[in-house]
Amino acid sequence: MDDAACGQVVARLDHILSVGQLAPALTHQARALRDRLRKGVRVVLLGPKGVGKSHLRDVLLGEEVPGGPPGIAALSVCHDAAHPDPGEFDIHAVTLRNPLLDRTHVIDLAASEETGLPAERISWALSRADIALWCTQCFSQEEAALWAQASDHLKDHSFLVLTKADALAGAGTLHARVAALQAVAAEEFHSFFPTSTFHAHKALRAGQEVSEVQLAASGVLALRQSVSGLVASGQRADLDSALLFLQRHEPRDLVLPASAAARGKSKTTAQMQPYEKALNLLRSRTCDLATATAEADTVLETCGTLAEDLVELAAEQTQSDASFDAWRNDLYEASDKVMLMGLENDLRSAADAATVILQLKRDLEARVAL
Repeated sequence: MDDAACGQVVARLDHILSVGQLAPALTHQARALRDRLRKGVRVVLLGPKGVGKSHLRDVLLGEEVPGGPPGIAALSVCHDAAHPDPGEFDIHAVTLRNPLLDRTHVIDLAASEETGLPAERISWALSRADIALWCTQCFSQEEAALWAQASDHLKDHSFLVLTKADALAGAGTLHARVAALQAVAAEEFHSFFPTSTFHAHKALRAGQEVSEVQLAASGVLALRQSVSGLVASGQRADLDSALLFLQRHEPRDLVLPASAAARGKSKTTAQMQPYEKALNLLRSRTCDLATATAEADTVLETCGTLAEDLVELAAEQTQSDASFDAWRNDLYEASDKVMLMGLENDLRSAADAATVILQLKRDLEARVAL
């Protein structure tokens, strides 16, 4: 998600809230959308004491995080944003200038030796998490009972992480443990990742940079990429919801203050024209998808024709700037994907092709709206 685009949407929501022309229910909705975009995605690390969660957290972030008392650590680029509503628990905020924290707030739930798995704190964290990383060695019955509190939505956006996989391999139990946890993850989590952070964390403690090869070998690179993918799709959905709200409820004659308008990149009429043409083409033709039969070849043919027409429209444009060139390259890549899906000619490929077309439409709506 483009940071400038997000800032512009937040500015527009702020402005219509300050004008005060919305009905109470819409005011509440606009405030919730704005706060959601500002807050970012909360990623919560959970798991028993001594399982290696802190090492995983450090390798995930690519730096050692200053230690604190057992409890809840909220990591963010901003002290205020990092400090969620603590309820009855002590929370210490850790401010880090870390790229991963630009879009996320990481909440690390630590347990003391005496309390083991703190059930009340875990319930508190699960109720506030957007993504959870449950770190484990065996996913015991106690862990399973605590995880059962998580909503189905959270389970669909969370990861089961096996830590210290190297130690299990040395003991000859890794294969059986992975098989058992994969079965659990298939029912209770989005994905499963075995990790081994010993060498990567040792390099961090020595002040060395962890190479991508080390990160891949540890299993953390794949985990980080999957988490980042979920974060990006979640923020994209939040931005789409906000844009849809603005499209429906923002007064057409409402003018942003200069300071707010400056937060987004201004676009000339000439720059916007290709996007508007492409969007009008999609809007006029996506109805073909809505009325298409369930036959895969019909949907794939419709998507293929749409993609070809969009590519032809983009190729006709003579303008050249970084933003437009990036969009045109994305369009060419999407068209190639739709063409490959047409060769497979099955229902899954048809659904994927329709998804590609709708993603192009949402992206264009965002560009035109901004």
